[in-house]
Amino acid sequence: MTLPSRGDAPPVPAAPPGGGQIGALDNLIGQPAEGADTPAPLLDLDAFERNAGFIAGFLREHGLAWRPHAKAHKSPQLARLQQRHGAIGITCAKLSEAEVMAAHGIGDILVANYLSTPAKWARAAAVQRQARVAVDVDDLEHVRMASAAAAAAGTQIPLFIEVDIGMRRAGVRTSAAALGLAGDIAESPGVFLAGVMGYEGHLLRTWPEADKRAQCAQALAGLTDIADDLRSAGHDVAVVSSGGTGSFQLTAELPGLTECQAGGGCLMDRFYVEDCHVDLEQALTVQTSVVSARPGGAVVDAGFKTCGNLADFSLPLVLGRPGITVRALSAEHGILDVAGPPLRIGEQVRLVPAYSDAMLVLHDNLIGYRGGVVTEIIAMPGRGRLT
Repeated sequence: MTLPSRGDAPPVPAAPPGGGQIGALDNLIGQPAEGADTPAPLLDLDAFERNAGFIAGFLREHGLAWRPHAKAHKSPQLARLQQRHGAIGITCAKLSEAEVMAAHGIGDILVANYLSTPAKWARAAAVQRQARVAVDVDDLEHVRMASAAAAAAGTQIPLFIEVDIGMRRAGVRTSAAALGLAGDIAESPGVFLAGVMGYEGHLLRTWPEADKRAQCAQALAGLTDIADDLRSAGHDVAVVSSGGTGSFQLTAELPGLTECQAGGGCLMDRFYVEDCHVDLEQALTVQTSVVSARPGGAVVDAGFKTCGNLADFSLPLVLGRPGITVRALSAEHGILDVAGPPLRIGEQVRLVPAYSDAMLVLHDNLIGYRGGVVTEIIAMPGRGRLT
């Protein structure tokens, strides 16, 4: 078999008029959200803002600042909306996400993750010229690389010591380890101790509520006790950061915390509602169309490439249609079981994602609407930023 040479390759077709997908999405503004071509990721901005207002207000009543995690929405536009409701800054999962946020004017960022190479720490040092970007550490090697990068760049890198409070994923596990690391930071030029953090993510599915409350309190006592030990040794620990959407209503009342990272609750999904027992509005949905129908079942045009899919999470939930459930997802299709009148080809079905993080990583834009009418196209330039 002879392969064609480069000269024999067919020409790349020109982009469609109107800017391709982005242009087509812009044409939706002012139109009903139901008019979006499917599958379509939709965001009810009124619900998003009500959720943001509730979370910020609840935390404020308990004396906590709000630093929502942006790992789900990855959007400077939505981060600014959260700031308008009281967020002091944001949390990012990756340095590259933080670089995007800083470039778009978000000025106070925590990277709740570790940087493993001098090249990454060089980027962390450089981004300080745009924003205050703190980074987690749990080892002297992190501190050494951070200090060298900051000295080379002539900047200062704020560092958070992460404490393992039960996830057994990363972080220091004892006061002695935290004290040693804080001493290393104090002796290293170009870096300073900005705070400590821990995450009770292993407890989000714990229930009944009394058990979850008690276990969260016990776990977070490990964080606040270490913060107290650091202060007793003369270290300035201005921030003690913890809490996620699945637990913030139980952890906000605990003594010693100063800020909370709950952010996904602005979007909501099936995991937060059913597994974590969080009562907020569903703002994020996927609009789909029926492409095949039969008595007792149907197929829609959104599969795991649209909705996301994680092994230990539920399937998407059909919104407002009792008797219709998602039985399975393939790459491009959702397989529905239908009890009652059959669906029709072309009929629309709205899905609640199982987990917003797994869904939004697949999309470049969200279609934002208010009162059922599209008002803006929300870019997510942090999507795909994994370094």
